[in-house]
Amino acid sequence: MTVEEFKREYLRQYCLIEKDFVNTIDYVSISPNNYSTFSPTYLKILLSIGSEIDVMKDFICKTLNTDMKHFNKYEPGFHLVEVEVRSESIRLTPWNTSEPFPIWWTVYNEVKHNRNEIADKIDQSKKYYEFANLENVITALAGLYSLELLAYKIVADSNGEKVFVPTIRSIFQVKNLYWTDISNGSGYVYMDGGLYMDDTI
Repeated sequence: MTVEEFKREYLRQYCLIEKDFVNTIDYVSISPNNYSTFSPTYLKILLSIGSEIDVMKDFICKTLNTDMKHFNKYEPGFHLVEVEVRSESIRLTPWNTSEPFPIWWTVYNEVKHNRNEIADKIDQSKKYYEFANLENVITALAGLYSLELLAYKIVADSNGEKVFVPTIRSIFQVKNLYWTDISNGSGYVYMDGGLYMDDTI
């Protein structure tokens, strides 16, 4: 797969998911004060994010010819990646956890299978669907964003292509690029005849 194919087939899907999330900001501002706000729309977006993360994990492991158990051998610093919400200066570390899985990943799996059950893995005073909230959705989206950039790097490396950070029109930016030899550059995805990604920062 080439970088251009990756942009069309994977980054495009990310852009669509993020667009769905951005549409919610008119109703619930991105703020820690609103983190506990939950809704059916957040639940729908969280399910889309989790599904795409599964796709990206499979894609990355296949490209590296490994599995998730041995993933850290190839990308030992990935769990430290920081993602910033551009407009709010909120920094997220979606993959950095002392637990076996990030809380938002647990929430994704539980709302997929047990959404109306008591959230015994998190808080027994609530049900799992109540954790399909702003905090878990935006952190999961940041997790997917960082996976997309990692996959982009892996594709570029495997083809000997120049590696740069695709300048997606995104609410996010990576704050600590843990990999080396990356420069800023232009990236684009044509969606419905329009340029969705461009070379502006």
